[in-house]
Amino acid sequence: MTSADARFTAHRKRCRRQASLVTVLALAALASIACQANGEQEDTGDNPGAGMIWYEAEQLGVRFAYPDSFLAGRFREDPLPPAALDQGMESPFRNAVVLLSRETLGDHDLQAIPVGELPVMWIDRSIVTNGAFRLFQPDSTYETRGLSVARFPGFPGPYGDQAHYYVVDFGGGDYVELGAHRYWFRTEEQVETRYDQVIETIIPTLERRPR
Repeated sequence: MTSADARFTAHRKRCRRQASLVTVLALAALASIACQANGEQEDTGDNPGAGMIWYEAEQLGVRFAYPDSFLAGRFREDPLPPAALDQGMESPFRNAVVLLSRETLGDHDLQAIPVGELPVMWIDRSIVTNGAFRLFQPDSTYETRGLSVARFPGFPGPYGDQAHYYVVDFGGGDYVELGAHRYWFRTEEQVETRYDQVIETIIPTLERRPR
């Protein structure tokens, strides 16, 4: 073999190695694209699931995930009577997180949703005590992801059976409540919101956080 032939053979081997490397890289890129197209991604341990969004409710000391078809806001804090202020009382839903759809929100301020004017869901710290549990028995109780959940027949207050009401027990007297209007407003016939199904999707994601 002449020196020219040897140089040509060596050059051809280098070209083959480079072509093989390009092929490997191209296949890896295609595999990555295919995984993304199929919705597969690295599990970081902090993924709430498809179509869910994390929400840090620092004022409540909890974190939870909710469906991305909803918006998270706050109730409007209306002024209390002077007598109530003198007794150190606060608005009952002052720290609550409110969930509702864009269509339901309309032109209302997301951070000042009027209480009782829109069908919504809410999450708040619960004032339920063991005594209240005895007076107002839940329809059912169950466990999910280490949480004890009680589902009540209605809200222990002005809404009664017009609202869904759940209490989640973190233990040690630490409760969180989740409520929702049971029916849409201003309809000729009662039409259920089915917000209870959304709440039962949220509950397993609840995590206690330092306040």
